[in-house]
Amino acid sequence: MSTRVRRPGHPAPAGPPPVRPESDRFAEALRPRQMGPRLADAVGGTAGTCHVLDAKLEPGVRATVLYEYAGRLLRGDLLSEAELGGREDGVSSVVAPGIRISAFPHDPEMPYLAWVTDPARLGPVLAETLQEPVPGRGHGGVRCHMTLLRYRPGKRATLRVTFVGSPNAYVAKAYHDPAKAAAVAGEAAALSGHADGCATLRVPRTVAHLRPQGLVVQRAVRGVPLDALLGRSLSTAGGLRVATEAMARVGRALAELHDMPPATTRRRSVDAELDRFGVRAAGVAGPDPWLGDALARLAERLRETRAPLAGAVPGTVHGDCKPSQFLLDSRHALLLDLDHVGVSDQATDVGTFLATLRQLSLRQLSFGRTPDGTSRSGALSALAASFLRSYLETRGDDTHLPRIRWQEAVALERKALRAWARAPGSPMAAHLVREANRCLDRLTQTP
Repeated sequence: MSTRVRRPGHPAPAGPPPVRPESDRFAEALRPRQMGPRLADAVGGTAGTCHVLDAKLEPGVRATVLYEYAGRLLRGDLLSEAELGGREDGVSSVVAPGIRISAFPHDPEMPYLAWVTDPARLGPVLAETLQEPVPGRGHGGVRCHMTLLRYRPGKRATLRVTFVGSPNAYVAKAYHDPAKAAAVAGEAAALSGHADGCATLRVPRTVAHLRPQGLVVQRAVRGVPLDALLGRSLSTAGGLRVATEAMARVGRALAELHDMPPATTRRRSVDAELDRFGVRAAGVAGPDPWLGDALARLAERLRETRAPLAGAVPGTVHGDCKPSQFLLDSRHALLLDLDHVGVSDQATDVGTFLATLRQLSLRQLSFGRTPDGTSRSGALSALAASFLRSYLETRGDDTHLPRIRWQEAVALERKALRAWARAPGSPMAAHLVREANRCLDRLTQTP
């Protein structure tokens, strides 16, 4: 074996520039000041302000950023080295650091999104499908207005739809997979029917399902969002009392959901989720060895502490139970977003709800005191206790409390992975891992 030594003054052989690590390129993509001028070029030189609305990094799988620039939504996909050499598709453009930009409503994973978000195309078809009168239906005079409520690139888009001359409003959700939309439509109809007999729980009715476009439409419902009410409870005199009653009502509503017969055959396995935790922790370990190791050790501890717990109680679960999924009217708690409904250990819903409150307590919102004189962190703990107590009393069984605490730790690891995926440099992921370990430390304690 021989080694050629380059003599001083001789240039190094030309070659391709080194490929930057994916995490470094993703971090650059999250910097609005750097990305703004590049996005301006991608959308035709329009001047404006750049905001990062959402982001998700799964090392080696995908890296996506949702931007708002000059009033437009732009999806950015970080391309691999192989993809960077590909041809333009005529719809998207590529900007540094190797991000393919797609302007809403173009989404490479949602082919019907442009059709669904066009009032002139969706309005007449939806008017014919709705199970209630819409002015102009059948005469070509339907006029439709739309407002985008939420957009998750490659997954879902949620719209508020109204018709001129009609007092009713609708929430239309477009899915990337028509089969997913069909499952949600069927499950929502079943749960809504069961909820009509409940004292507290209500589920909005599905009034239309456009199968080819993967669109599910529900009547819009009115109420106070629980997460907004929680925010006011920490800053308004008397708000804590109102929020305590609301949390108790939501606990009763969740218990009523768990008493319902299954509305689906979809099963959600915690074993599969623990396996994913291990895989995703390994992905984190590349750019962040310390956090990756902490996530891997937490996943292993979850497996170890699960064995001595009481058996799971399988049944209907919401699958993504948190304060933002509830609206409150004068009497009821309305449950939203049925995308993750399935059959699983019902402690997962309770644990996920409690984990969301614990995550809230880690943010700046929990610092200081409420107008009632209670510390904000203490107020959030009291609200969590009100929810849990109401749930257990309605179900009439507290023997599975250790399992709820264990599921809270599972949810905290899930949130830690999401926190890192959305902002790899944020300390929130490490804080959530710490809280998950505290939950496991206190598995045998009573509330």
